[in-house]
Amino acid sequence: MKKTAFIYCRISTDKQETERQIKELTSYCSNNGYEIVGQLEEEISATKSIKSREHLIQKVKDSKANYFIAQDISRFSRNVKVGIELKDMLHKLNVCLLFTQTGLFSLNEDGTENDIARLLFNMLLSVYEMENSTKIKMIKSGLANARANGKILGRRIGYKENLIIKYPKIVKELKTNSIRRTALLCSVQKSLVQRVKFQMELS
Repeated sequence: MKKTAFIYCRISTDKQETERQIKELTSYCSNNGYEIVGQLEEEISATKSIKSREHLIQKVKDSKANYFIAQDISRFSRNVKVGIELKDMLHKLNVCLLFTQTGLFSLNEDGTENDIARLLFNMLLSVYEMENSTKIKMIKSGLANARANGKILGRRIGYKENLIIKYPKIVKELKTNSIRRTALLCSVQKSLVQRVKFQMELS
């Protein structure tokens, strides 16, 4: 069977970048005989609900890939329930998950689930979820201490974020696409695209 792959890159903030992920995944596919038939780069938290991640399943389905490849499980999800649901949805499409971090295939050659891969997948998801929960608690504790010491938190009065600089990809797509189409291409909310467009019109 021809090995077709959908490669996935995720970042959680605009201060990160997907270029290195794409380069490494493309190289991996080239070196291991996978034809890339689809890819998605998005800025979204790995703790988002299943509803916020369903577009990923649709894009994989549309690509007709038989392998879903990402660097590591934390790029896929940091929520045990959501991660398992996404994995099961991909399995229903007969799509095998492969994370270059572990090198394990989520499905065996006969289409059954790989027990070792499932065990490691669930274990690492739990670790990432706990890590994320601990990080949130530390941030909340730090903010509480800052407030207790009289520090003023948040943006300064009159501050206005420059969305044109912050979201160059949205700006680029808006030049040739509608707001709705741009939101789909960039995997963001229409409200954000509308705010970017408003700033573009004012500049």
